Amino acid sequence: MIDTHTHCNHSHDSTQDPRDMIENAISLGMEYLAITDHYDGELTFLPEFDYIPQIDLERHFSELNLLKEEYKDKIQVGVGIECGYMKEANDLYLKNLAKYDFDFTINSIHTIEYEDCYMKSYFDKRTKFEAYNAYLKAVRESLDCSYHYDSVGHIGYVMRKSTYSDPMLYSDDHKDLIDDILKTMIYKGKALEINSQSKGTGLDFLPTKEIIVRYKQLGGQLITFGSDAHTINRIAEKYALVADYLKSIGFEYVFKYLSHKPVAVKL
Repeated sequence: MIDTHTHCNHSHDSTQDPRDMIENAISLGMEYLAITDHYDGELTFLPEFDYIPQIDLERHFSELNLLKEEYKDKIQVGVGIECGYMKEANDLYLKNLAKYDFDFTINSIHTIEYEDCYMKSYFDKRTKFEAYNAYLKAVRESLDCSYHYDSVGHIGYVMRKSTYSDPMLYSDDHKDLIDDILKTMIYKGKALEINSQSKGTGLDFLPTKEIIVRYKQLGGQLITFGSDAHTINRIAEKYALVADYLKSIGFEYVFKYLSHKPVAVKL
């Protein structure tokens, strides 16, 4: 098993010690664990979120590299980061990420049109089509950022706190935009993340099966699995379920990343 998307106490929204996460991954028999804490650079451009502390990149990188070396004979530890995309933060990421040789970078959308889509207010002022279309447009825009990233995180994230009676993101409602996203990812060599933190969506994982199948139809091969765990009890959650589904539609591998290079792991 591998898990390419987890958070420890280097993130503002986790209290989990990274050593405990690694020890738990070892106890589960895992071969690879990436710790990808939040770099919320986009929030520095939104004054209402100035109470959220930014990650200490030096501490994050140094601490995880020490643990990576310490545990190298027991498990591969990926030193990672998750960047919350917003166009205003592009230069911030470009400048600061260049200082560190991360193994793996996730590019994610959490804010849309200068609002956090975890907030009820985002949905209150938009129809479902408007809310979801704006989210997908932000995902598409994020693919052209100039800083390096490896995987596109939790496509469908907008559903997690959706207030609509039917929260499902239907591909047919946004077909051309979704195809553009997937084709661009494939062209740029970016992985599609299957994220098992799907609470609130009615799904077992994100993105929807329709999107995963379409990615396969278009020739996509790079798949990462991420639990998005913020506590040790969720590490690798639903890995077997996701692996079985991926095999059922013709995928043979998921990928782990070392020094930004994808390494195939047989399902």
